[in-house]
Amino acid sequence: MGPVQFNIHNKTKYDLRVQASNGAQAGAVSGASTSLGFTPDDTNITCAMRWYQDGICILQGSVAWSAGGSGADDGWSTSNLICMNGEANGVGFSGCNEGWVELQPYNLMANGGEVSVTYTNA
Repeated sequence: MGPVQFNIHNKTKYDLRVQASNGAQAGAVSGASTSLGFTPDDTNITCAMRWYQDGICILQGSVAWSAGGSGADDGWSTSNLICMNGEANGVGFSGCNEGWVELQPYNLMANGGEVSVTYTNA
């Protein structure tokens, strides 16, 4: 798998912390952006996206990719808090209390590339 650039834009009223399955971390306070870079050795990545209010985690979603599948989850809650819009190598995705959104084709990220996602308040 090739390298991946992951760009995150947090346009919510909550602070966001990102924890990748390879140990990489990033954060974006309300209104900020951040990014993480992954090498070809990072072949199966899941990024936990956790939103905080007053230091308490109120919602968790995820963004994940590998050579054999990719997708995103805006995080589900009874009161819809977060919506997402993004692109993975030019393939758009969105969700607003959707749960997991599977991206096609299945090998979309096989050669690496770029994933960008913007989170907004619902």
